[in-house]
This record gives sequence, structure tokens and C-alpha cells, in this order.
Amino acid sequence: MLNLNILLLLLCIVILSDAKCRQNHEEDGRNTRRRPLYTDLSYTLSTDTIFFPGAREFSLNKDYDGVNKSGIWYSAFSFCMGEHGGTHVDAPFHFFKQGWTLEQIPSSHLIDVPTAVIDVESVVASSDAPNEFALDVSHLIQHEKEKGEIPPGSVVLVHTGWSKYWPDKIRYLGWNNETQTTDKPHTNFPGIHPNAAKWLADERQIVGVGIDTPSVDLGNSKTFPVHIFLAERQIYNIENVANLHNLIQSSKNSSCELHLFVLPIKIVGATGAPARVLAFCK
Repeated sequence: MLNLNILLLLLCIVILSDAKCRQNHEEDGRNTRRRPLYTDLSYTLSTDTIFFPGAREFSLNKDYDGVNKSGIWYSAFSFCMGEHGGTHVDAPFHFFKQGWTLEQIPSSHLIDVPTAVIDVESVVASSDAPNEFALDVSHLIQHEKEKGEIPPGSVVLVHTGWSKYWPDKIRYLGWNNETQTTDKPHTNFPGIHPNAAKWLADERQIVGVGIDTPSVDLGNSKTFPVHIFLAERQIYNIENVANLHNLIQSSKNSSCELHLFVLPIKIVGATGAPARVLAFCK
């Protein structure tokens, strides 16, 4: 009888230990799910940062750097730059007088918003004139056939592959030897066709559009129809989006939903500002 009792006791210990291990494993899994992996879609700001021609470029000035009179190490800098350089947000006010200024964009349009990445890199690369490519409705419909419908309230990101030229200012802006020497050099790079912007606004009720080029409009545009159309509908833009190829690769074999944090500097009355943009699987 004694041996039987010992065996039963050992069996109970084993069962309890196994249950505890499974509980710890489940808790570890839950903790892991609470900490998503973020993909940073932002370029750093430096003197290498590319700005649209005519904008004030980035400069960093040393205000103090050293040991002060109290013997304490102290360092402080000031910076100066235009609103529309590097990875940045265009507020609707940029192209629409009644549009939201930067600080008026609702947080619900910026924080934890669903996102869809339209990958047209191969289409652009195989085009006879890659810098004249414009995303149109057919590309959006093809994306939905493969990936599912773009949810309302989304930010749609367009991956053209143009980021491969960053930070080569000449190639990224589509300059050539003739245009780069003029006072107002012409730019030439891929963008979004107005019919795609209209379809996204009317059919999918998006809140923002981003692209890995200097502008949502084609680089050679003089009238900026996409900027104007989106601004009039209080839809913001993110330009010079970085690392979309990393985001596509990391989410390729995942069934999760992509979400976005768009974090521009909150400047009152601004038409735009540099932004930290983070994507994650939810």
C-alpha cells in the first residue's frame, strides 16, 4: 500500500509540474503577443536628408557642448529645416485653405490605424519609363484580389521601390545633367494617378496615403491634382516613406493585420512636419 501511495504522489507531482510548465508557456506566448515587432518607416534627419527643391534643408547647430561652470556635462543643439523634407506628413492645409493644419488631424487618423501596402516595385522596375509610373485603380484592384479588401479608415502605403536611390539626391529626385543646373530644377519620379486617389477616397474611405517617393503626385506634375483632391477631403499624405521592402518581407508569411503609428511633430498651424512612422502586425 505504501508503494502505491508513493507512486500516486509522484504522479501528482508530475501532472502539476506539467500543468505549471504549460501555464508558463502560455503566459510567455501572451507576453510575446503583447510586444509587437515594429518596422521603422522613417528616414533619419541629417545634412544628407532630401528635401523638395526650394525647401530649407536640414541644419543642426551646437548651442552648448561641454562641461559647464558647475562641472556638469551639458549638451544642447538647435535645428532648422523646412516642413517638407525627409519622411514627413502633409497636412490637408498644405493644398486646401479650409483643410486641417497639422495639429488638427485627429489622433484616430494617426494612432494604431490599419494599413495596406500596395507593392508595385516590379511593375515600376519593368516599365519603359519608371520615373513616369503612376499607380492607378487597376493596381489597387489587383492588390485586393491577392490580399483582400482595403479596410475603411486605413492609411494606404505605395511601394514603388524608389527608396533604393535614397540618399542620392540626383537620382531620387529624377534630375539629369541638364535640369539639376537650373534655378528651379524639374523633378521626375513615380507617383499616384488622380483616379487611384479618388477610388481610395470614395470606395475605401481612407484617412491617409503614403509613398516611398518625394511626392504623392508624379514628379513632373505642375498642378498637383492628387495633393489637391486628397486635401479637399481632409486626407493627409506621408512622403519619403522608408523601408517598405522590409515591412513587406517581414509580413509576407503572416496572417496578421498591419497597423501604423504616424507621429509628426505637433506644430500649431503647420502645413506639414517630419514624422516618425512605425508599422506593426496586430
